[in-house]
Amino acid sequence: MHKLGDLKGVDALSDIEVATALTQVVHIQNQASADKYALLEQFARRGLNLRAGHSSASHYLAAGTRVALGNASRQIDTAAWLTRHPTVLEALSNSDIHDAHVKEIYDGHDTIRKSDPTLTEERLGVAVADLLATAIESTAGQVKHRAQVLGHAAADDVRARYEQALRRQRERAEREAAERAEQAAEEQGQPVPDTDEDDDDDEELLVKPPPVPVSENAALNTFDLYLQSNGRTTIRGDVDTVLAQKLHASLSPFSKPQPAPDGTRDPRSASKRRADALSQLLDQRSGEGHSAGLGRPPATVNVTVNLRDLLADRFSASDGPDPGVTHPSGGEASKSAPSMGDPDWPFNLEWTGPISHSLARLLACDADLHPIVLDNNDVPLSMGGRVRLATPGQRAAVTVRDKCCIRCGMPARWCQVHHIVFWEDGGPTDLTNLVLLCGDCHRLVHNHGWGVKFGDDGHPCVIPPATIDPERKPIPSFHRQRRPAA
Repeated sequence: MHKLGDLKGVDALSDIEVATALTQVVHIQNQASADKYALLEQFARRGLNLRAGHSSASHYLAAGTRVALGNASRQIDTAAWLTRHPTVLEALSNSDIHDAHVKEIYDGHDTIRKSDPTLTEERLGVAVADLLATAIESTAGQVKHRAQVLGHAAADDVRARYEQALRRQRERAEREAAERAEQAAEEQGQPVPDTDEDDDDDEELLVKPPPVPVSENAALNTFDLYLQSNGRTTIRGDVDTVLAQKLHASLSPFSKPQPAPDGTRDPRSASKRRADALSQLLDQRSGEGHSAGLGRPPATVNVTVNLRDLLADRFSASDGPDPGVTHPSGGEASKSAPSMGDPDWPFNLEWTGPISHSLARLLACDADLHPIVLDNNDVPLSMGGRVRLATPGQRAAVTVRDKCCIRCGMPARWCQVHHIVFWEDGGPTDLTNLVLLCGDCHRLVHNHGWGVKFGDDGHPCVIPPATIDPERKPIPSFHRQRRPAA
């Protein structure tokens, strides 16, 4: 029997042992996923996140693993959903399905529910059973396709029922009007006709707005960006008619074939022209709305330089090289230049990561440049300014240092700049008093006893309240921690 984690022993296994061990590992992985969902549901239901100082179970999970908050929220939601559909959780635990199947069944349930808001839990359960049966026999992609088929069928069915209910309502109204006229003419009462057995269902159906055709149902819209291992991004979406029309109308002026001056036809495919059109559309959008009608640069570049290097360049130009200073251009004391995959690689985009030197130069050609001077610990030096709010330059400098929320890792774009010593208590708006905190963690600092201070290296640390850590040991800012993978 192969021992899990003993990678060196894999070479000694026979072919049959490799196949058997692989099957066992996949089964264990599925069981572990089922256990994880069960534990996440218990954790959230018992409110254990509050004991750990987090406002939600999602924030707790995101802070403890290298997953985004949206990913963590989805895991928590899936765990809660699986408790209402234990047959899916049991199938995962038994390795009848995989985690990818669970995702598609969960998404499929949501698609069908949005397609027909009148569906009862019993009928939704039947749909989930259908998707589970498909998952046991097919791939996750086929489960997704089956969910779309069921969603379209549900949307068509509810619209047909709504139109039938409207027709029966009109017929009842006409019949009642005829009876009242006959009663008035004969001056005698007429027997009340039997109530249609569908009357109650009609009233429940018609009390809500008319169902939207599936092609026009914006509730079913999805738009996803997937960062691939090679650095490219895959775009995937499913949108309603109106949004599709907006996309076509916006891209059309930019996606027309453009023959060469000599009349040679445009060699680009329609798909390539649409991709180029999207880039041009976003370029145009980034230049709109600036003051006095002037376009704004399409990019903002934070240019960081170490103070030691600035001083070295200054003295090397006047007094010759200082043998005690490391020069980036060469010499025995020089460090080797970082490659594109190294953590010290300086050219990075906020959302998609490292880019090449040549692309960085291209983007910087027409960009706002924010020079930021760093000390020997890569901490931005004070940029001054005793105003209430951090200036754009100060926020850029704080972002260079903190990277993200210092407590939970929320992206910098969604964070606020927090004064460690509150402004009303005399705290300056200076880099040595400013840190990045997301809204959730900001409230924890203000209302729940969490603290922030700077370490000897010039980087901030968070300090848990005594109810969580009686010793209140400082925790390094999020991006400076080594964290377990999810």
